[in-house]
Amino acid sequence: MLAFTHTAAGCAFALLVAEYLHASPSQAILIVAGGILGSHLPDIDHPKSAFGSRVKPLSIPLSAIFGHRGITHSLLAVVGMYGLIWWVFNVVHWQRGYAVPVVVGVAVGYLSHLLGDWMTNSGVPLLWPSKRRFVAPLKLCTGDLREYVLAFAMYGWSVMDCVRVFHTI
Repeated sequence: MLAFTHTAAGCAFALLVAEYLHASPSQAILIVAGGILGSHLPDIDHPKSAFGSRVKPLSIPLSAIFGHRGITHSLLAVVGMYGLIWWVFNVVHWQRGYAVPVVVGVAVGYLSHLLGDWMTNSGVPLLWPSKRRFVAPLKLCTGDLREYVLAFAMYGWSVMDCVRVFHTI
């Protein structure tokens, strides 16, 4: 998927989680910010990606060792994100400070990225280091019209949801 679509998904899923957690408006903003950041993190293994190009000292070695859509797109990464969420809710506690909503958002955004890449023709190597890639039954080609329709629908929903939430303040 394109960075444009990953951003839309990270934002939309972060808003859904913020609503589910009954986050305050300031917490919701932090969850969404984390969601947008997290939605780009898996592509740290690609030096030419929107995120990887900004952190080349990390992305170049990751790409050389693991390749694109390797460990950062696997169940190991998902387990790491779930572990992070568990740690945040059970050790740090949800209401403490502003870092917790950001971490929750990053985890949600990360997972939204994997879901998005699962929907592409290339799929994701969920069982890394196995080379087998898992692909959704209904696939999108990166950059095709359906991807843009999906992205704009998520952006539209996100804007409408933000207007609804912040209009009540």
